[in-house]
Amino acid sequence: MAEQNEGAEKTLDPSDKKLEKAKEDGKILTSKEMFVFGSTLMGVFVLFCLGMFSKSILASWTSLFRWDHPEGLNVLRVFSSDLAFNLILGGAALFAIPIFISVLFTQIVVAGSINFSSKAIAFKPSKLNPLTGLKRIISVKGLVELVKAIMKVTLCISVTGLIIWSFLPKILYLSSSNLNDGIKVFHQSLLALVGALVGIFAIIGVADYLFSRHEWLKKLRMNVQDVRDESKDSEGSPEVKSRIRRLQMEASQKASQRAQAIENVHEASVIITNPTHFAVALKYAPDMRDTPYIIAMGKGPMALRIIDEADKANISRVRSPLLARALYFTSDIGADVSEDLFSAVASVLAYVLQLERGANPSFEDPQIPSDLLYDEFGAKL
Repeated sequence: MAEQNEGAEKTLDPSDKKLEKAKEDGKILTSKEMFVFGSTLMGVFVLFCLGMFSKSILASWTSLFRWDHPEGLNVLRVFSSDLAFNLILGGAALFAIPIFISVLFTQIVVAGSINFSSKAIAFKPSKLNPLTGLKRIISVKGLVELVKAIMKVTLCISVTGLIIWSFLPKILYLSSSNLNDGIKVFHQSLLALVGALVGIFAIIGVADYLFSRHEWLKKLRMNVQDVRDESKDSEGSPEVKSRIRRLQMEASQKASQRAQAIENVHEASVIITNPTHFAVALKYAPDMRDTPYIIAMGKGPMALRIIDEADKANISRVRSPLLARALYFTSDIGADVSEDLFSAVASVLAYVLQLERGANPSFEDPQIPSDLLYDEFGAKL
């Protein structure tokens, strides 16, 4: 049966729970080509912005090679090296920071969020296995990546050749132009070249995103058994849920039965209380039943209602906490009193009978068997 479930075709879309678990495991949707497109687009934007400040950048760079006196060359060499290092570092930061931001933004667009998973960065010895790496390279996915890379390089080289060919007349005349014109032509040709490459990367990126999303969802697909197992893990087994529902229905029916039984309190022979937490209405009618039986019982608010109905009907009340709890936890409505409690109930009925005849007897709390002593929560004392 297990083998059949494992071999069952997975055609159902992954559930929200499985998608969340995939994120926890680091198996999130990603697209390499979308990262290339985002980084290149940000690079074009940075180049466009740098073109506005090309003159000041060039002036700062040329200032490194000026000196007034040969005697100060040793001092300027150290000073210029420090300034050149700062310029190079600042230029790298101008590219690195925006591109890093573009990578984060691209991941948010592709996957919907940025996910940090400890499982994804955990050390896995299998990654060091050369056979595993070789299988990954020779696999169908590796072949697809190789073909895609060859096509991408071929397309980029072709577009680059066309752009350079279109700017070739301007490039040939640069020998008779000044430096500013040369920088202008270089900037224009570079923007055109990178812009064309961005358009190509955009098309490739969208295609790669759609393909990656399809493969990602395909790996996370579920079969019917997976859905059942997930439902069982999140909500519990059907047997347990069925038992809980049955117990809830029984508790509801019992509560309804006890609420309806309050209408019969006026027929009781005596009400045994705790004094307010528990109330049990007993009836003893020898001509109908040989033993006393319970016609109503309740706890908390239900006990107060029984006591209130008993007072309206002038039914005698006897305060016996241990007996009230023993009757409540060992009997039910309509059931006879437990045989072990016959003696205690008989003493209470005898006491009530003397009261009804006008006597003034003293009441002694009846003895309850030790195995029938309960606290207010039903635990044995």
